[in-house]
Amino acid sequence: MLRSAFLPHTLLIAVVLGLGVAPLAVAQPPARTVRDAVPLAPDGTVTVDNHEGSVTVTTWERDRVRYEAEIMPTDEAPSAEKVTIRTRTDDDRFRLVTDHEDGDDESVVFGFDEDGFRWGGIDIPAVHYTIRMPRSTTLHIDDHESTIEVTGLAGELRIDTHEGPITVAEQRGAVTIDSHESPISIADQSGDVTLDTHEGRMKLQDVEGRLSVDTHDGDLTVEGLEGGLRVDTHDGTISASFAAVTDDVHIDAHDGDATLALPATAGFDLNTDFDDDVDVTSDFDLSTIRIGNEEDELNYRGDVNGGGSELYLEAQEGGVALRAR
Repeated sequence: MLRSAFLPHTLLIAVVLGLGVAPLAVAQPPARTVRDAVPLAPDGTVTVDNHEGSVTVTTWERDRVRYEAEIMPTDEAPSAEKVTIRTRTDDDRFRLVTDHEDGDDESVVFGFDEDGFRWGGIDIPAVHYTIRMPRSTTLHIDDHESTIEVTGLAGELRIDTHEGPITVAEQRGAVTIDSHESPISIADQSGDVTLDTHEGRMKLQDVEGRLSVDTHDGDLTVEGLEGGLRVDTHDGTISASFAAVTDDVHIDAHDGDATLALPATAGFDLNTDFDDDVDVTSDFDLSTIRIGNEEDELNYRGDVNGGGSELYLEAQEGGVALRAR
């Protein structure tokens, strides 16, 4: 009797749970894709405004932009139909904008919507852009947390994002990146690079041009730098290896470690401003250009290997190393 009474009750629970779970598997609508190709002058400008997802850009020698935007719903943002890919174009400008009918993620701090009280903004489906554009075009990307990849561009590149990872390769124009904590990777770069970030790892390889970095505690690694370097950091680490020192180097570090690897025969004019808490090591002979006496802070002013570009180093705490390569 107990078994017969228990079994139907168990079956009823299973049926109810099954009915509750089954609709969830089909409630999320499929992805929606928008694509088109539009004419654009080779020296024009492309602007992409996205929030979350990815932006992948490659180039070609045609005077047109081809794009595809895949709108991906999620459990938190299930309606891809609420997203519109807006475009604006003329002969030398083309703009792509991810537009959600309820606004963007930062538009509401808290309030009410059709689902009741909501803390924070709305949820927006991820949008994945794939773009092919003229090689010499200028590119501006305004984003929040998308994965960004740009390859083969010869025009200027500007990226403004919060935390999405950034990869730039085979760039032949100036690069400017403003980010809060994005990991940044740049390789085979010809043109000046300007990075402004709070934190995050920055890795650059084979850069020809002047590199300027302003960061709080981001970690910078550079290999094969041929040009000048300016870094202003609070407590991030700096590791820079120069193929050639062709411009001035200016390092201002609070308490992070800085290691500079220079060609053994490189000539430079060294000028330092170190506190007495800074540990200094050098493969270059600096004995003849030391200033002050044994009780003073350890500083140097003078030419090394006949002189050349200025190497200005300022540090409070931490360590500074000059390596010959």
